[in-house]
Amino acid sequence: MKNTSFFTMMLAVFCLQTAFAQDVTSKNMASIRKAYDALNRRDWATFADQCAPEYTDVNVGPAPAVGIEAALELYKQFAMGFPDFKIQINEIAAINPTRYLLRVTVTGTNTGAFGMLPATGKSIHFDDSDVVEFNNNGKCISHSITNAGEPLRQIGYGSMLNPNTGAVIALYEKFGKGDVPGILAMCSDDVVFNIEDRVFDDHSRMFKGKAQVGQFFQELGSKFQYSKFQPVRFIADGDDVVILVDVEYKHIPSGKIYTSSYTHRFKLKNGQVVLFRGIDDFQMMK
Repeated sequence: MKNTSFFTMMLAVFCLQTAFAQDVTSKNMASIRKAYDALNRRDWATFADQCAPEYTDVNVGPAPAVGIEAALELYKQFAMGFPDFKIQINEIAAINPTRYLLRVTVTGTNTGAFGMLPATGKSIHFDDSDVVEFNNNGKCISHSITNAGEPLRQIGYGSMLNPNTGAVIALYEKFGKGDVPGILAMCSDDVVFNIEDRVFDDHSRMFKGKAQVGQFFQELGSKFQYSKFQPVRFIADGDDVVILVDVEYKHIPSGKIYTSSYTHRFKLKNGQVVLFRGIDDFQMMK
């Protein structure tokens, strides 16, 4: 009788644990569906309600977005680039009560600017596998995807997946902020800038080393005031990155307004710029 009672007790405990796990799984799956539906409706507050403050999106952006606010900012940028994006959940499977695997289909059209990237008008449509994790309080703490670079590939910006392209974009962002020390920190000590711009100077100029490159930016600031600086095409192969840039600027000494296109060629080594060559197209005075 004692053995029978013990067996009955253990069976009851097992059944209770199973029922509890099933209940947790059911609640977490419902939370997942609610969160994805909120993303599709751009209901950021409802999405945040499903997440813990330390929620991390592991690989949707170029670096993990740590914290719910950082993740929401990332999602809002994606929504600006793809105003009609939608994530359809095809299947959810529980790996364990706190970890879930999703099969999803992502669609959308790139009709808005995506970071520094102008809209291409191209559509995306791809299947993905997402992994979502929860804490013991039923709040989502992390999200990761499989095809992290697929949206960029499908709209024609696959070169952005090259880490050297990312470094150049970071350099452009520093340029936009006037952060010359930040730019120089991204250059090697023996960096070379070769400038071929007929408004900047009527002959080709070479700047060697960080000190001279710093002088170049000082001279550039005294001559050009940009109202537009828009990278429009990215080509990357290993350490070489070529970017086409549309610009509009005021030539400060003459007061004239110009529009032009530039070809920027960067060569990087170990993440640092070792060579830059800037070539102007024929400038048009407005």
